[in-house]
Amino acid sequence: MSEQSTTAESFLPQLIGQAFNLIIDGLYRHLVENGYEDLRPTHYLNVFRLMDCDGTRPTTLARRAGMTPQAMSELVGYLEQHDYVRRVPDPNDGRGRVVIFADRGTRAAEISATYFAELEAHWAGVVGAGGLQDVKSGLAQILAHGTSTPRPATPSGVSNQPAATPAPSRRPTGSFRR
Repeated sequence: MSEQSTTAESFLPQLIGQAFNLIIDGLYRHLVENGYEDLRPTHYLNVFRLMDCDGTRPTTLARRAGMTPQAMSELVGYLEQHDYVRRVPDPNDGRGRVVIFADRGTRAAEISATYFAELEAHWAGVVGAGGLQDVKSGLAQILAHGTSTPRPATPSGVSNQPAATPAPSRRPTGSFRR
């Protein structure tokens, strides 16, 4: 059994966190097994999955990742030094630059996407295709409603707190944006 116990009675956020850790640990192992020892999960999570196929400005990547432009610049710089991405002039605005996949980055992103597809197939084998679709549908509904939490009600059943400001929506993400 892992360090963290998992039961059907566990809180859903705890289970989601443990599933996330499983995914990230597996992704890292998969990348290392395929010769990408210099990539870390943060490179996939904060850069690769947020890139558009035709290139993305570093400031846009930073906003999508929820990090500072300086931190994104460090990640992009590392990936550029290791031939995963390139910064090229923005075709829509020659003053700016966009980050695009280099050949090595495209291959690493494809390997990551293959891993995710294999993982999903494995999970379908564990809980059944219908069960996996139910999980995906349920999580999609949860995400569609954002992160606002219910406010405690007064004895009369009316909330005594102001309405929460909805979290800014993020653009849907995937291995490759088209």
